[in-house]
Amino acid sequence: MGASHTSISGKSGKQASSGDKAVSRGTSPTQRPSEKADYPRSNWLREVAEAISIALILAFLFRAFEAEAFVIPTGSMAPTLMGRHKDLVCEQCGFAFQTGASEEVDKLTNRPTGKYVISATCPNCRYTMYVGPNKKNGRQTPSYKGDRILVSKYEYHLSQPRRWDVIVFKYPGDASTNFIKRLVGLPHETVRIYHGDIFIRRENETKFSIARKPPAKILAMLQPVYDDDHPARKLLEAGWPERWQPEEEQKDMWGISRQTREYTVTAAPGHEAWLRYRHYVPSWEVWEAVSEGLQVDPRQVRPQLISDFMAYNTNQGEDAEELANAWGQGVVPLRGDQLGLHWVNDLAVECEAEVAAPGAEIILELTRGGQVFRVLVDFAGGRATFEGLGHPRFVETASLGRQGPGRYRIRFANVDQQLVLWVNERPVTVEYETDWHGPTLNDLERPVRIGVRQGTVTLRHLKVFRDVYYIAHERGSGFVMHDFDWDRSPYRYLGRGFFSPDEFRKKVAEVMSDPTQWDFFSTAHALEFNLGAKQYFVLGDNSPQSEDGRFWTKEHYVREELLVGKALAVIWPHSLDRIPGTNIPIRFFPNFWRMKIVR
Repeated sequence: MGASHTSISGKSGKQASSGDKAVSRGTSPTQRPSEKADYPRSNWLREVAEAISIALILAFLFRAFEAEAFVIPTGSMAPTLMGRHKDLVCEQCGFAFQTGASEEVDKLTNRPTGKYVISATCPNCRYTMYVGPNKKNGRQTPSYKGDRILVSKYEYHLSQPRRWDVIVFKYPGDASTNFIKRLVGLPHETVRIYHGDIFIRRENETKFSIARKPPAKILAMLQPVYDDDHPARKLLEAGWPERWQPEEEQKDMWGISRQTREYTVTAAPGHEAWLRYRHYVPSWEVWEAVSEGLQVDPRQVRPQLISDFMAYNTNQGEDAEELANAWGQGVVPLRGDQLGLHWVNDLAVECEAEVAAPGAEIILELTRGGQVFRVLVDFAGGRATFEGLGHPRFVETASLGRQGPGRYRIRFANVDQQLVLWVNERPVTVEYETDWHGPTLNDLERPVRIGVRQGTVTLRHLKVFRDVYYIAHERGSGFVMHDFDWDRSPYRYLGRGFFSPDEFRKKVAEVMSDPTQWDFFSTAHALEFNLGAKQYFVLGDNSPQSEDGRFWTKEHYVREELLVGKALAVIWPHSLDRIPGTNIPIRFFPNFWRMKIVR
């Protein structure tokens, strides 16, 4: 799909012209950290009451401050903010996700184009399913308008814009068009995009420093990689390997329930027991074989590096349906550029840990460019010990307060050269500095691990996430945007039509699983933008689909006088067709669960 602009329309409902149509959706149906796909019957009334309270507060803000509502038509800020889209639940693993549907309406008139999104791919198990009209089972997958958000137009009269704010502004190329993006560069700075991260050099400084997101922003921007609560059982029954497995020599130590997805171990004092995650990604061909009843030889399955794959960008349109019909199929495979071409080394892991007795310790470990970063959570002592085991090598200790036996929600992230630990949603942060290191065999074989040191612990709800990856690409040849993060790319000629789509798709999987082909990662180039007084630099969270400051030829920045305001909250996501937790149908039931503060 091409780059999406995100222009926005105001409360009059009149659609803004094409450009980067954004408006915020503060919530993604894609499952975020600690979220569930279903609405529990036991507490939905309480959640409704809380959401109504938020709505009342927002109503007060509307009256007390100069504010305006906007609607997002496209997906340049997805999944943080959603444009026109489809809410989907994977037919194989049950994971809830979204895919874009902006091409179904005209960007200028907001009228139907006659085109339909007909297929999308699950980010959890990579199953591609038909989502177009006339489904054989009679169930339809409607497309929804983008969320309506509240924008404070008074915010920047009282305070200066902050890095990582989600802002609305007049498009520098056409001041009649509103855009929405994330603010990453401030006046008198030079912004560098390098290996997916943002680096900043301030005026009179000679060195670039990484721009670190605060914990709340990290959580808002994490993208799902794998949710162990949603295994693709048909795939596993055909022989596909589990992604979470004990270390080979420790298999007998673990009690594993594949039905309830629980992992229990008792580790002796002074000993550690480990689970490791491998990124086993089934291809289109694997799913086709499994659907035909064939078995998979697990010995032939190779893990892959974690990439910047985004389910939102896997939507296939009407032309794909024509091709599918010609093949006698309901869907067609993804293009190679939709598989995620960039290795992402900023990762996060989350789990629930049930500690049976005092003295148990849990270790969360993330690998980044061959360097190992871990945190040891000592429940008896109420301490967290952060360790860097490569370059840099460091040990930092933080107090958590006294902890005893019980259940804990634990999350550990290595993002923007900082380690962040959340225990029951309370964050502790340790910063470090390092040079970039390319992927190694450890990034392939053990990117994420969870260990137990002494004591009995049961682990549940294991989830892996990645950070947003900003692509260092500016307008050049006008070709596949994903291809331009490196000076030397193994995909360049594949993407330009010299090879078939099948060859392109297979090449991506081959590169991501073969360390002998990774030298090109070191050829990534940096993209830099200089900012003067009252100039701001913005990017979209959906980097492959966002036409932002990287591509504006006249002015790559937003002048201060073009700022409209700060996105505050999602005030009206699309409505529901039933009361959550029940089968009671009701049209236009408010979607309170998706109202939220925009981070």
